[in-house]
Amino acid sequence: MSAETTFNLISVGFSALGLFNAADGFRRTFRSVAAPGDPFFRRVLATEVAIVTRWRSGLTRAVRRAFRRPVPTITAILGTAVSVEAAMSARGLVQFGPLPDVTQEPTAFTAEAERRLNRVYQLAQDVQHDLRQEEQVRDRGDQRVASNLGAQISALDEEAKRNALDGLHEQVLGWSLVAVGLVAQVAALLAS
Repeated sequence: MSAETTFNLISVGFSALGLFNAADGFRRTFRSVAAPGDPFFRRVLATEVAIVTRWRSGLTRAVRRAFRRPVPTITAILGTAVSVEAAMSARGLVQFGPLPDVTQEPTAFTAEAERRLNRVYQLAQDVQHDLRQEEQVRDRGDQRVASNLGAQISALDEEAKRNALDGLHEQVLGWSLVAVGLVAQVAALLAS
């Protein structure tokens, strides 16, 4: 086997291995930052289609300007409807019997009215106290959930960073192998 053939085989091997590593690194980097289930190749294809579409529209605009053609008008109907409703209510029902007649028993009427007002006031105080306690319990639960979520987000963020860096390292290795393959190709050309 000649030196040129050897260098060509080395070049093809390193280039193929480098391209495989770079593609796998791109895939791993994409997976580390993409939403779960987001397909890599469909996203790459969509990006390529968007680039070609942009180039085509730019070329079309340039040709229209060169031939002084008017830009076609595009008519579209847009509609949006958003509705948000929230209803919250709390009710309490306190019932008392009939009050004594104020004209016949004014002291009994006054005592009963005062007793009833004190009872309603005490009920309102009890409700406020219960609501404050419930709010404190809810706040403690919210704080626990928030700290747990913060820890999980930090862990997932660190894992995503590690995966992205691993993918980038693999890309660098792949492109380095492609460069070695190109150097081997140049050596094959020099050997011929």
